[in-house]
Amino acid sequence: MRKTLFVLTLVSVLLTGCSGLSKMKSKSNKVRYQAVPSPVETMDDKVVVNFTGQVPPKYFNKNCAVFLQPVFMWEGGEIPLEPLTLKGESVSGDGTIIDYAKGGRFTYSDAFDYKPGMETGRVVLNPVGYKGPKTNEDARFAVDVLRDNSGVEFGPVLISDGVNNTSSWIDIKGNISIAPINYSKTQGIVETADIYFEGGTSNLDWNFFMNRKFDAQGSLQQLKRIMLEQGLPKQISITGWASPEGEETNNVGVSKNRADVATAQLNRVLDEVLETMARRAKVKPQDVEYYKYQQLKKLIITSRAAGEDWVHFVVMVEGSEIQDKHAIINIVETQQNVLKREQMIRNMAETYQELNTEIFPNLRRAQIALYYSEARLTDPELAKQASLNPAKLSFDELMYAAYINYNYDTKFKYYKWATENHAQEWAAWNNAGAVAFYLDSIAEAERYLNVARDLNPHNPDILNNTGLLFLAKKDYALAKHYFEEAKRQGSTDADANIPILNLKRGNYAEAQKTLKQSPCTYNLAFAQLMADETGMAIRTLDCCLDQNADVNYLRAICFARLGDKVNCLKNLKASIDDQYEYKRKAAVDTEFREYWDDDEFRLIVKLW
Repeated sequence: MRKTLFVLTLVSVLLTGCSGLSKMKSKSNKVRYQAVPSPVETMDDKVVVNFTGQVPPKYFNKNCAVFLQPVFMWEGGEIPLEPLTLKGESVSGDGTIIDYAKGGRFTYSDAFDYKPGMETGRVVLNPVGYKGPKTNEDARFAVDVLRDNSGVEFGPVLISDGVNNTSSWIDIKGNISIAPINYSKTQGIVETADIYFEGGTSNLDWNFFMNRKFDAQGSLQQLKRIMLEQGLPKQISITGWASPEGEETNNVGVSKNRADVATAQLNRVLDEVLETMARRAKVKPQDVEYYKYQQLKKLIITSRAAGEDWVHFVVMVEGSEIQDKHAIINIVETQQNVLKREQMIRNMAETYQELNTEIFPNLRRAQIALYYSEARLTDPELAKQASLNPAKLSFDELMYAAYINYNYDTKFKYYKWATENHAQEWAAWNNAGAVAFYLDSIAEAERYLNVARDLNPHNPDILNNTGLLFLAKKDYALAKHYFEEAKRQGSTDADANIPILNLKRGNYAEAQKTLKQSPCTYNLAFAQLMADETGMAIRTLDCCLDQNADVNYLRAICFARLGDKVNCLKNLKASIDDQYEYKRKAAVDTEFREYWDDDEFRLIVKLW
């Protein structure tokens, strides 16, 4: 009789256990899962999976446990994530207790390295329930529970469809620091005279406010006095320039005409000087013209149309009080397309009126320079020599040739040559490392900057560039150390780079505190967008100096979040017109999920 009762009890317990799991499986759809945010998103080059679960009352059997293991599935394979165990009130061991009567809530968090192509991946899980007095603490995968605990699969659950990778759109290039150039273009010059012109013209007007401001006529008279006192120089150079906000084709012609105007004024002055010199030499009247001819034969006069004066523009902006001068200089130096660079300058002038009032008028000029010793090479001559035979240039000349060249591959070639032939010059190693970093050659950048730091360990330019290097290597502690030390040593570039650390870590509010000092920058707009200040982000993007592909793409995301299809697709198209490869990204970007089936959107991202 006792044996019969024992068997009946055991069968009853087994049936109760099975019944509990079966009931939980049949009602598993009552458990609610919510990805936060949805879809999951990246942060600092990792896919971060956060979700919550809500278990209803009278669902979770007191004697059961559930093994949860999210799995990320994408075209590249599957990635099992860290498991989580839920357990009933009577089950011992590790796990989150879920009350039978009240139900309960649980949270999950894990992360893994992001790889391109994961944007279309999915986070899924298939809960495995099992009965027992203790949780299976050794289980690493669902198959362990199925095998060791006679587990029961409840069925697949979709946690997140897609991965939002907007966090990767930070501009991490930052501000590289180029060492100051110790090359003086004016060596050998005794005196110069500048004649100024109104924008877009070459008409000589002595009453023009710039000619009156700098006494242009008085400067010509000073040239005359010097030549009468010291004799004719070895060389006279005449250079015509234009301000860079106009179109290059027009500016070349304008600068040539300005040089011609200056040449005419020089000829008048020279004639007066030679007349006086002839009288002093008691030259007979009938021989004066021949005397002038003989004197002019000894004089080298060169004239050139220099076109847009980008070098002087950068120098003047650097010395100005314009708030975002470093951003302006960086954009001008990095934009290789001349037409786009000119458009950017025009955009700048609308935001920064100092360019119109203080900078541009100084660039619209022609200059006459007297050389009584050997004249410096012109910029084109330096560039040609650096390209053909850099060994003939001094260190300072080579560094200057690199500085005025806007092609970063060419810059790097010149700086690299400088390190090989002037190994003790820290500036060569620093500049080579900075440009290598800009070109995404991280290993080379590290090699050059390590040598620079050995030569000059406390230099602010080197420290700032080293901070950027460690930022790229994701060693944020060292990046922060070097940025802060560079800032203490006087680097303004480092001050602008520090907020990037906060952006990478997702500290968007903290980043904004510093970035707001530069109100029209891409990273400020990015921080505002990620802090859900979408309208402010659009306004910031609208005033960015360089309306490039990245600016348009981020603005498209902003309008997508606001549900503004027209402006979203308008900006997306502008971005893709500039960077064709963004078609592939936009086609799988979850920010545009609402438009994936839209005909206009599909036409924009279609690969031809």
